[in-house]
Amino acid sequence: MITGIVITLFTFGLLLLTYYYYHAYLREKKLRLILFRKNLSNSEEIERTIREKEKQYQDIYDTANSIIIRWSPDFKIHSINPYAEEFFQTTKDLAEGKDVVLDLFQIPLEKSNEVKSRLWNIFHRPEQNIRQEYDVFIGESDKRTVTWSNRILKNEFGYPYEVLSIGNDITNRKIAEENLMKSYERILDLYNNAPCGYHSLDKDNIIVSINDTELDWLGYAREEVVGNYKFNDLMTESSQDKYRLITNSFPNENLTGVELEFVRKDKTTFFISLNSTATFDKDGNFIISKSTVFDITDRKIAEDKLNDYSQKIQLQNKRLQKAVEAAIKANRSKSVFFSKITHELRTPLHAVIGFSQILEKDPNLPGHLKGYVNSLYDNGVHLLGMINDILDLAKIEAGKMTESREQFSLVQLWDTLFSMFSYRFSEKSISLELIGAENISSSFYEADLQKIRQILVNLLGNALKFTNQGSVSLEIKIESNPEQSFDTVRFIVKDSGIGIPGDQLHSIFEAFQQTEQGSSYKEGTGLGLSICQQLVEFLGGTIHVKSSVGAGSEFSFEIPLTRLQEVPESLKQKSKLGPIHTNEIIQTAKQEESEAEIVQSFLNFSSPELKKEILKLIRIQNFGQLTEVLNAIQTEDKGKKILEQKVQNKKYKFLIDLLQTSNPFE
Repeated sequence: MITGIVITLFTFGLLLLTYYYYHAYLREKKLRLILFRKNLSNSEEIERTIREKEKQYQDIYDTANSIIIRWSPDFKIHSINPYAEEFFQTTKDLAEGKDVVLDLFQIPLEKSNEVKSRLWNIFHRPEQNIRQEYDVFIGESDKRTVTWSNRILKNEFGYPYEVLSIGNDITNRKIAEENLMKSYERILDLYNNAPCGYHSLDKDNIIVSINDTELDWLGYAREEVVGNYKFNDLMTESSQDKYRLITNSFPNENLTGVELEFVRKDKTTFFISLNSTATFDKDGNFIISKSTVFDITDRKIAEDKLNDYSQKIQLQNKRLQKAVEAAIKANRSKSVFFSKITHELRTPLHAVIGFSQILEKDPNLPGHLKGYVNSLYDNGVHLLGMINDILDLAKIEAGKMTESREQFSLVQLWDTLFSMFSYRFSEKSISLELIGAENISSSFYEADLQKIRQILVNLLGNALKFTNQGSVSLEIKIESNPEQSFDTVRFIVKDSGIGIPGDQLHSIFEAFQQTEQGSSYKEGTGLGLSICQQLVEFLGGTIHVKSSVGAGSEFSFEIPLTRLQEVPESLKQKSKLGPIHTNEIIQTAKQEESEAEIVQSFLNFSSPELKKEILKLIRIQNFGQLTEVLNAIQTEDKGKKILEQKVQNKKYKFLIDLLQTSNPFE
């Protein structure tokens, strides 16, 4: 009985719990359905809003009374609006995909790089809207001035993918402004250069305007008089009393032919004839008086001119004084700059050079690293020489520069420059070439090699810096006269870089000066070309430049070099011409790669014991025993012959690379 009751209660409870969870499930399902319908409704509303906004944008785009162009960072046109089609006399289909500068704006090719550079600069500015103004062309002769508002559109990663440019034709406004400015300048010129004086006074008798003629008579500057002086302050005491009595009726009556005695700034006096009229507002209140002043003192005319000349001389003296002070200040700044270079650069460089010398003398230094240590030492010495050359700039100006003479050949000079620059040019995919190599094969001189090298390093470095594609060449021309003990040697560095505007060529040799393109294109101190000019002139030569924007530059200098009458044999041995073109480096590298594959194939086909022994001898650099092992191998394999040649010539880099590409466990 009790068991049945328990079972009944348990069953009832289970049913009640089932009923509760079932209704909870229904409520949750209903709630999910409501939320789903609400989200669906919101999504449809958002899509509808987006469609409306897109339609509004398209309507604005199609009906706008402004030029609208969408273009990509590579200057390709994405689309233009109907107004732009009408303005440029083209169609959307013809314009899309074309170059916005060359094809749509029809900018001449020689000026297109300048416009593209200005457009490209907008990607490097933080503003959202960048305004620019430049000319575009419609047809062959219709030039129009357009002001542009450029907005950069970026993707979700922050990279620009499109530029929206909105332009307005302001040609007529510019013409009107120019005409208005010309009219204003003519009126102002008439006002200031009239043969009589003009001035205006406010109700407190303070001068509010005055022309140049009257200012010249008085000897004051405009800022001294306007707003500061009362008209009475310009007169003698007797004239002040007279003026006070006469002007009791002014402004109700005009003043005509009133003679007064004026006091100049230098306290001299002269007589004038004054005519004044008053101006009133609509309520009859006095606003301003306008006066004409005539100099009636013939006897003072010469004195006025003399005073004018005196004023100009004083102004010129002030300018000269300011120029002297500026020169002194600049010289002090230069001294501080050179002092910092001496302390900050020369001291650590001496440490680098010293440690490289210590490493070179270390008996435990592997042979294949000696070349790198020597290179470290040579480049450290060269860099120190560059710094010393910068310091020489001050010495030249102070007349304390000294010339160190050494014997050298032009072949040596080229080989040094080529070893310094060849790989840097190759990395930038720019060719470096020596033109007329046959002219320098037997040219030996005694001169200051360090300064000549420094000049060429600066010129080649500039050519590398401002050339992104194409080539750079060095040409050496020699003019020899048997009656003289020296040759005139001309060095020509030519590049295909960005070039220099013609109006900036006059300033490129000034210290701490850079061209506009140079300063925005790369960082630098602006000392290189100034040092070149100073060094060339110190060596008794002249330097020249020819350049045009987009067509490259040509720097050349000519200096006298003393010929060697007797050439040491050791110098001849050092003067064997190496590569004259960067292509030869690439060909040599490819050849060594091919040779490495042949040698690796020879080792792979050799017995494991032989291969292991050869690699071991390379690793411990026992090239004497390695030569014996190779001689003992009875084969005419090409790989064996190449390996013998590399061992004989001690090609450390080739052998180390071969060791590193082999199995390290062999």
